[in-house]
Amino acid sequence: MSKNNETEPLKQLAVIGSSSLDKLAKECMKHVKCDTARISKPCDKMYLIIGFNRNTKDDEGVWVNQDNQRIDFDYVQESIVASGYNKKELIQSAKEYQRLCGITWEQYFQELAQKNCR
Repeated sequence: MSKNNETEPLKQLAVIGSSSLDKLAKECMKHVKCDTARISKPCDKMYLIIGFNRNTKDDEGVWVNQDNQRIDFDYVQESIVASGYNKKELIQSAKEYQRLCGITWEQYFQELAQKNCR
């Protein structure tokens, strides 16, 4: 966050829609490390979209205005990390995402090899 910006970083749900999806997004935030969470539900499948508070000063490259002056701003970087047709599937998918974030590629490939050798 920019030092000149007096606002506190977001640590909340970023959900637009039904209160049941709000509650589910909040529950998913217990299992996945993130700053914001929301759920999109196109065609009856739910997708968990998590976000991380960012600032352009921390990114590679520079944003400039029409006067060629550097500008920095806060934003939320979002990613879809889990999906499911019901609450159980979505939470299970979110937990698996968080588990995978904690292992190395080598560990992941070892798991795949063990599964394929059975």
